[in-house]
Amino acid sequence: MQLIKEQRTFIVEKYFQAKSFQQVTQSFQEHFPERQSPTKMTIWRNVTTYRTEGTSLNLKKGRSGPKRTGRSEENVRVVQGALTENPQISARKSGIDVTKSTFNRIITLDLKWHPYKMHVRNKLLDNDLPRRLNFAQWFLQRNVRFVDDIVVGDEAAFHLNGKVNDHNVRTYAPKNQPPNFKLT
Repeated sequence: MQLIKEQRTFIVEKYFQAKSFQQVTQSFQEHFPERQSPTKMTIWRNVTTYRTEGTSLNLKKGRSGPKRTGRSEENVRVVQGALTENPQISARKSGIDVTKSTFNRIITLDLKWHPYKMHVRNKLLDNDLPRRLNFAQWFLQRNVRFVDDIVVGDEAAFHLNGKVNDHNVRTYAPKNQPPNFKLT
């Protein structure tokens, strides 16, 4: 369990008064009977931190873990510029010298953008309802094993007119502000 500010201050003050780990431990136990006495190493770390940093508070927050090199301000500006120029840019094909994971972290954590997927919806016409009803009745008349024989895939479809099914296309935009998709 971490020491609270009052306990850290007490340890440092008692150590500078007594210059003895044993006396600090005894005084701590008397002053904080509900708490286990700190070890010699805990006392030493608090005193050393106070001498080097001017405080014995926990300074690990923001200092621990790997250094944040990929999400530098320069990289954030570069990614933001690339997205402004082309919101459909992908992490792998961006041409920016950052890893895919760094690219995605910058978009979501720093820029607060979200990848939106376009969903194409067909407009239902008046004569579609009877055709859909006929298909549903036909489907229900098939035997139970019929469904097991149907193969459904989620692959890209290439059309003779040159269009490609764009199910993998994402457009980046600020969260809660979806882009206006234009059909060509």
